[in-house]
Amino acid sequence: MIPLTLLFYYLIILNLFDAAVTWIGLENSLISELNPFILAVYEAHPFLFILIKVILSIFLLLFVLFKVVPQSSIIKGITIFASAAYTAVFFMHAFWLIHIF
Repeated sequence: MIPLTLLFYYLIILNLFDAAVTWIGLENSLISELNPFILAVYEAHPFLFILIKVILSIFLLLFVLFKVVPQSSIIKGITIFASAAYTAVFFMHAFWLIHIF
């Protein structure tokens, strides 16, 4: 099994990639956001959207740097689910980028 620390790093990278690509897509009216919470945040202010994504990545990084990555089975399940979901989003973004650019 992949250590949770590596999955946290993976989520940090995918989260930041998702933030950048989503922002570019929304700013240029190339995509629509399907997550209603994220859409509401973006519509409130695009900078707030980026800020939330960066803060989430910083929190994950702090868990890793301070060596306090939770090891409970519920956290493992959530982390694996989030990694799988973000991987799917990554491939959707990659497909979109290839076809638009």
